[in-house]
Amino acid sequence: MSKKPSSVEVMHPASSKARKRASFDELLLAGISAIAEKGIDQVNVTDVTLIAQVSRPTFYTYFGDLHGFYAEIWIHHGREWLDAQFDEEIPISPAIDKALLEIFAVARRIPELIEVVQPEFERWWEEKVGSDPRLAQNASWYLGARLGLKISAPVSPKTALGVPVFAFLEIPKAEFDSPLMAGLGEVTSSLPPMPGIQFAEEDLEKSFMHSAIEVIAKSGVAAASMTRIARRARVSTGTLYPRFKNIESLIAGSFAQAIREIVSGNLVMIESEGTGVDQYGLAVNAGFRADRDSWRNYRIEMHVAAAHDPTLARMMAPGFEETAGLLEASAVRMGVTPNYAEMLAWFMHAHAIGISLIYAVMPEVAKQDNRFMTRHLGTILRANQQLG
Repeated sequence: MSKKPSSVEVMHPASSKARKRASFDELLLAGISAIAEKGIDQVNVTDVTLIAQVSRPTFYTYFGDLHGFYAEIWIHHGREWLDAQFDEEIPISPAIDKALLEIFAVARRIPELIEVVQPEFERWWEEKVGSDPRLAQNASWYLGARLGLKISAPVSPKTALGVPVFAFLEIPKAEFDSPLMAGLGEVTSSLPPMPGIQFAEEDLEKSFMHSAIEVIAKSGVAAASMTRIARRARVSTGTLYPRFKNIESLIAGSFAQAIREIVSGNLVMIESEGTGVDQYGLAVNAGFRADRDSWRNYRIEMHVAAAHDPTLARMMAPGFEETAGLLEASAVRMGVTPNYAEMLAWFMHAHAIGISLIYAVMPEVAKQDNRFMTRHLGTILRANQQLG
């Protein structure tokens, strides 16, 4: 008796493998699209599977969870993204550029990410600069400025005013080895005073805002809740509400407090050290000190969130206008002409955020003597008769 032919399709192993590969790639591209549109802390598994038209079980089989998924996106696209940051001629899609920037920005707080982002970045850095301190200085300033421009643009579009400075961020070897750079090469142990956020809890309201800053700095804006902030401040949630009607008002208050304290700290540095190219170079190094950790990470996290929250971006904008104005006034006092002072102020604003992103992944960058670049920029300004 002959058997009826089976109605079940027998899939060739090669075909099955190709289909799995297609599902994997579709999920990666869907994740990139979702991050670029919604923000890395707002994406969920359903967002990704709906875009990719792939089942949730398939997602979990491939990636385990969202953090593992983000790590795979980095593994497959991180090098491509890094190369494109360093060379504007390398094409990259806007979605990949935006999504990978956010992955890079939050990697320090996600173990599954930092364990793949950090070694890949260090390998890439070694290939680009080796052990040459001149190349390292050029690369850190250029890459920092590029990353800072991209992450700060939704909040501070004026950072684009600093783009012309990018063309000058390459110290020639002859200049690097010249008497102009005499005495440089090691970061001085006596860095200028530049206090970070001060966590002295004089009153309850300030204590709550400081707790919000700490929660956001460590875990991101999306993780900030009234309950978690109250727990961090060692009070009941009900104690927060008479002072802050919701989490949005508490975040706004924390930002205003952070800006006040950072501007105050920067003024302390200017008043004690004066202004000049060397002073600014040392200020870059002082920004890596441990007492600035909370501010660096808080500023990054607020920008990551603001890229997808226009209300938050509008709330933050005046504070950064104030800090840029302080930088501009400092440049004018140094002798820079007003038109160049504004350009430099917004460049320095972008660079400060971008170099913080690099430091979070590769702390070794703090060992560079940034007076090399500030002295170089000073010679450029003088040559163009823009610095007295």
